Amino acid sequence: MSVIAYDTGDVFVYRITKYLSTNPDNKWVNSYEAQAVAGGTEDELLALGVALVDFEATIVHTGVVFDRLLISTWEPDSSPYDPTTFISSPLTAVGARDAGGAELEPLVQCLDVRRETASGRFGHIFYRGVLFEGDVEAPAGKAVLTDRPAMQTLIDNALSSSSLEIYVGGSSTTLKICMKGKLDDDPRLVTQFRVGQVATVRQDHKWFNRTAPA
Repeated sequence: MSVIAYDTGDVFVYRITKYLSTNPDNKWVNSYEAQAVAGGTEDELLALGVALVDFEATIVHTGVVFDRLLISTWEPDSSPYDPTTFISSPLTAVGARDAGGAELEPLVQCLDVRRETASGRFGHIFYRGVLFEGDVEAPAGKAVLTDRPAMQTLIDNALSSSSLEIYVGGSSTTLKICMKGKLDDDPRLVTQFRVGQVATVRQDHKWFNRTAPA
């Protein structure tokens, strides 16, 4: 499998690294999987990468800086490494969400967005740097969204403006966002992103959807 040219059914991992401008040493990553529905080249892979970055930039705070995009094949790392198995691109994007002076919630307070599929369990993506103090309340001692429909509108608008919606249950004929947890799992195509609730996620949390170790 290669990022230079790929075949139908190949699966790729996208990792987007970010940090707050006030603390550039404290970085975090969101990751996604995508399956090829037709053969293609690195141009198609990069186009999806741009859409993912644009989507995230739309929903996160203006103080969030995008550091790097890594696109890799869903295969164990080789030794010595094969340079055709990944693309690493520096980023210059910054977040666009401005809450009019409201304080950003701590980074452990994440917006939980479910990746919904036609069958099986849903997956979760936890977005740091999205929630402001007005977005969260705790009427019974547990943090919940103040206005969940408004957060869904934020996600829906970001999907549309970034064109990511064509890769999420949409009209893309090259790549589709999917879920794949293990090397022997069949990918399941994601049909929509649905807002869940507030999730407290440690910053040293180990993500489950990573390339399997060699």
